[in-house]
Amino acid sequence: MQKKGYRNKKRKGVASAIGILFMVGILMTSVLPMFMYVNQVNNYYDTTVVEMKTADDEKSMENLEVLAFGSNETAIDVFIINRSPLPVNVSRLWVTRTDLQYVWIFDSTNLPELPKEIGASEQVTIGDLDFTDVLNNNTLKSFKIDVVTDRGNKFSSQTNPLTSSSGAWQTGTMEFHIQVIVLSTQGQDRYMIEIDGIYNTTHYDFVDSATIQGQFFCVFTVPESGNYNVTVTNIKGGSTLVGYEEVILTYIYPNTYCQFDDR
Repeated sequence: MQKKGYRNKKRKGVASAIGILFMVGILMTSVLPMFMYVNQVNNYYDTTVVEMKTADDEKSMENLEVLAFGSNETAIDVFIINRSPLPVNVSRLWVTRTDLQYVWIFDSTNLPELPKEIGASEQVTIGDLDFTDVLNNNTLKSFKIDVVTDRGNKFSSQTNPLTSSSGAWQTGTMEFHIQVIVLSTQGQDRYMIEIDGIYNTTHYDFVDSATIQGQFFCVFTVPESGNYNVTVTNIKGGSTLVGYEEVILTYIYPNTYCQFDDR
């Protein structure tokens, strides 16, 4: 009888050990994988949040300066300057005909130059967007040009709207400026500044040097790009030519200056 009781106790001890091993197996095969899965999901969420924040920061840092202009009678060039501190990838160009609200989309499928990566502080020209089929008569047509990046930003041309009529292109809101600087140490002088431009137009102004002794300037706004002749004449007590200079304004460089010495 004592041997039989001893054997029963031994069997119960083995069963308890097997039960414990069985419970540990259940924990290892169910709870632990679940814990690892939850931890992996949390890590993925944290990584995604960081990546989205980085993408939003980079998107907000993008800054492109876009200038569209007619390269010939039927084509448009788009000049782009990257003003941001990181590379920008231009993926699409949108050209909207404003009078019809019709949009042409240029991308890698119809323009081999796209996509175009522009490094920080670099500049590129995406050229010869041909509209020969559209510009088939002399009627006025107006276009709006936008540049779209891979990060989802859209930048409009500073020359919008770009209009075409009779083979000539005209810019919209863009202005062209000539700054004239005159150096003078003769006291109170009076100058006549003349700017002769394209289409035989003349812009002129009278400037007194009494308000800014020794140096002064006058800024002229002209209607179009092209070559301009700047003439400065001292008209105090007569008419004495101070200087003459030719300047060139383009859509890419719409501002310039010229300096004259009358000391």
